[in-house]
Amino acid sequence: MLAVIAAVLSSGNGDYQIASSSDRITADITAQANLIRNTINDCNMRYSLAVSINPNALASDPYPDTPASGLVADMECTPLGTTSIWNNGASNILLPPPTSGFNPWSYVNAGATGGRCFWTTPTAATPKNSSSIVGGLTRAASKFNAAAAASLSKEVIYDPASDSQKFVVWITLPSNLGTIDPLCVP
Repeated sequence: MLAVIAAVLSSGNGDYQIASSSDRITADITAQANLIRNTINDCNMRYSLAVSINPNALASDPYPDTPASGLVADMECTPLGTTSIWNNGASNILLPPPTSGFNPWSYVNAGATGGRCFWTTPTAATPKNSSSIVGGLTRAASKFNAAAAASLSKEVIYDPASDSQKFVVWITLPSNLGTIDPLCVP
């Protein structure tokens, strides 16, 4: 019986493999984006608590600065000093490795006017417009943008027709549409 099922699955046109890859991408990207966003917001909350205790001791921007590498993995909770946002003693959170076929997550803090976001893209070796990439990222974006109508009310910006297949997650939206940091644009 198992041999018959295996033969049926392997004789198809790859739809089963595409669906499997697409499901993995959706699950990985959604889980990682939520983990990163929640960890950045944890830094913001710890900053707010510290300000309530000592209002004059901390920087004015409660969000992490853009790390020199630009990578989420190298982020520090800079308003509170140079404390990594990952496994920092205050939290034992570890950033998982990038989703298979994708680059590591990157981050930019362009302030209140340019916005704060993080993103990932498929690696150079990954066929960017494959059905599994587009399907997985489209479903992941829909999990964030289910109730959003206008582009600036969306949590995620993703264009399935783009050449880059860049998946951008907002931490704070820009206060002015004309000043969006170019790194936050797919």
